[in-house]
Amino acid sequence: MSWWVIELVTNIVLVAIVVVLGPLIKRFGRAYAGDIFRANPRTGKSYLVLMDVAYYLVFSSYILFTVTFEPSFKWQGSNAAVLQDEVVRVAGMLLLMGALHGLNVLSLPLIGRLLGMSRDLEDDLPATEG
Repeated sequence: MSWWVIELVTNIVLVAIVVVLGPLIKRFGRAYAGDIFRANPRTGKSYLVLMDVAYYLVFSSYILFTVTFEPSFKWQGSNAAVLQDEVVRVAGMLLLMGALHGLNVLSLPLIGRLLGMSRDLEDDLPATEG
């Protein structure tokens, strides 16, 4: 099998992972974000939209950074070396997704609290006539 066929299949797999897992994470995370931003649902919706944009930017750039346009010297005559490098690309994508998702889940309550506090401070300020 040619190296470029394996490369093409890997790129299709990476794009499929992004397209399938993105909406799946969003669907299950919507209730969690709703709980965090209960005091201000509009902020929660805006946050989710911004995180969606960040999600697609990060993972699209990962795919583009790892695309190979010519065979590596170490691939000469060995499909195993090509497959190993491509498996590392897929594993890197999944690791990056997991790490960023975990960071988001852990930091979201803090972000919700900080945004809620700033909203409370705005509500406590006296209205100025203008």
